Amino acid sequence: MKKSILLLSVLVLAACAMPKIVILEDPLTAQQHNDLGVAYEEKGDFALAGKEYEKALGKNREWVIPYLNLGHLYYRQGRLDEAENILREGLRAKGDHPDLLNNLAWVLMEKGRLEHAQYLIDKAISIEDREEYRDTRREILERIKKE
Repeated sequence: MKKSILLLSVLVLAACAMPKIVILEDPLTAQQHNDLGVAYEEKGDFALAGKEYEKALGKNREWVIPYLNLGHLYYRQGRLDEAENILREGLRAKGDHPDLLNNLAWVLMEKGRLEHAQYLIDKAISIEDREEYRDTRREILERIKKE
C-alpha cells in the first residue's frame, strides 16, 4: 500500500513538473496567414483558406490583399453577397483602392447591378488606368447593351 501511494505521489509530482507549451500570441504575421490561405485555396481547401485570410485581416486591417483574396474566394464559391460585403469592408478600411473597386464592380456585374458596377469601374480607371480594369468595363458595357 505504501509503495502504491509513493508511486502515485511520484507520478503526480512528475506530471506537474512536465513542461507545457503555451502560445499566448499567434506567431504568424498577416503575410504568412495570407500565404497559407493562398496555399490552401490552390489545394481546393476553401474553408481553411478562408480562415487564414480572416486571420490575416485580424492581424492587419489596412492591408488590401486579404480583402481581395477573401472576396475572390467567396466569388469562386458563388457566395456573391459575402464577396460584396468583404470587398466593401476593404473599401471602408483602405479607401478607394482600384483593385477593390474593380473586383467589387465585377461582383456587382454578376449580381445584375450593372449601373453601380459601371460607376465603380469608372472610378477605378480614374485612379489607375489598367488594362484589366478596361476589360472589366468592356464586359459591363456588353452586358448593359444586352439588357
